[in-house]
Amino acid sequence: MTNLPLPPPPPPLPPLPPPLGNNRVPRARWWVLAATIAAVALGGVMVITNLTEPGADHPTEWDPRVASIAEFVEGERDLMFDHAVQVDFLTAKEYTERSTARDGDDNQNALDRYAAELRALGLASGAVDLVTAFDQMADGGSLAFYDPRTKRISVRGTAMTEGLRVTLAHELTHALQDQHFDLDQVADPDGDSSAATVFRALVEGDALRVESAYRSTQLTPDELAAYEEEYAGELSTSDTATADVPPFLRAATAVPYALGQPFVAMLFNQGGNTAVDSALNEPPRTEEAIFDPSSYLNGEGRQRLDLGFDEDLELFDTDPFGATSWYFILAERIDPKVAFEAALGWNGDDFAAFERDGITCVRLGFIGDQRRDEREMAAAIDEWVEAMPGGEARRQTIDGHPGIEACDPGQDLDMALTGRSATSIYLPSLWGFLVADAAAALDADGTRCYAREVVDHVTYEQITDPEGNTLNGDAFQDVLRDAFTACESGQASSSSALQSRSPLR
Repeated sequence: MTNLPLPPPPPPLPPLPPPLGNNRVPRARWWVLAATIAAVALGGVMVITNLTEPGADHPTEWDPRVASIAEFVEGERDLMFDHAVQVDFLTAKEYTERSTARDGDDNQNALDRYAAELRALGLASGAVDLVTAFDQMADGGSLAFYDPRTKRISVRGTAMTEGLRVTLAHELTHALQDQHFDLDQVADPDGDSSAATVFRALVEGDALRVESAYRSTQLTPDELAAYEEEYAGELSTSDTATADVPPFLRAATAVPYALGQPFVAMLFNQGGNTAVDSALNEPPRTEEAIFDPSSYLNGEGRQRLDLGFDEDLELFDTDPFGATSWYFILAERIDPKVAFEAALGWNGDDFAAFERDGITCVRLGFIGDQRRDEREMAAAIDEWVEAMPGGEARRQTIDGHPGIEACDPGQDLDMALTGRSATSIYLPSLWGFLVADAAAALDADGTRCYAREVVDHVTYEQITDPEGNTLNGDAFQDVLRDAFTACESGQASSSSALQSRSPLR
């Protein structure tokens, strides 16, 4: 469940407010970039598609159209390419063929089972055609990708536009990462999807940082205006091409980008490229690091629990579930801020899918940092169960901890999706940027204090407003300053409920 298939882009997030002065990472826009089953939407790492041609040979020198961008990437990352990288400029048809190529036949049974898991958790409704959804995301949801196996960059288009230059800065960063840190780790060699997700978040966050620096320093004002217009058109085209993809798949895909970018910003703010390199060499092992970066600063780990299967059942898809996934399933049905508060208390979990009487079911248990965190999660689960159609989900006590057991209600039941899973990623992304903003000046508890104080003062609707009216306002800047001062001096509110304080008006 945690190694979820990847989806297309939600609309751009609201612009992030300017930092308090201690964040050295350029943040002209707070983008959530799209991804695909194997690639980043609008640029990423391809890890699943099977490209038998061309091979992994590399050119002896850079394509003249790419050389200056590669030089910029080297300077921004303070790393040198071992060799030039082949960039294939493809027609739309050629790109579609390459981006949707797969290794062998699709395992329809596994895909159907996964769709059943999504329905059991209230994240999908009716028949879900995952093969079509993946193809739509891999093709319509992406502009380019780097393939670590062939060591080549594939680009949709042959004209060197401003948008393509920015995209190439992102892709060339992936090629540079591969030469220094081995991007095969993205493919999850250890079978731990949580660790693979965190590594991918590091990879994408790093590439987004370099892309942002290229956009803000290498484009003239006229070129930047042209880029903004081109990018808006690309998003519109991508939205159309991926309109039928379930909202949750879109959100799951956005995780490495929406959460990876602030996590890398935090690392960079604390120790520059050296800190980013260190994390790429020894990545965090749990998704909590990117869901709540202050947990990484605090050195928090994770616990496992016994799911307590007494029946003779065949278990499949056993894996850690992760704080992010807990948040997603809850936020689809209940107040996202309540869901976020519950997920923030994560200290470990386990997940398994199984079949009972021919029906796919799931069981997952949650371990909190403290007992009060488990009480908050139990209350959130109860609210979630009440909001779930079909009566096939219930809260359980698993190994002494709160948990869920739910079964597929079938394709005929309307699951009454709210669609919030497509935008719920905005809240932890904002939280991550706030932690990053404070990380150079405050300790782990201080960064969490700062993020909480700020998030308490805005509503979910204000956070997800695509125009960013609240986050760009002068009143919000006052909130940032007051929160920082309060947390720095230890005078912050002791309230732990995110929704407890009056929101900013």
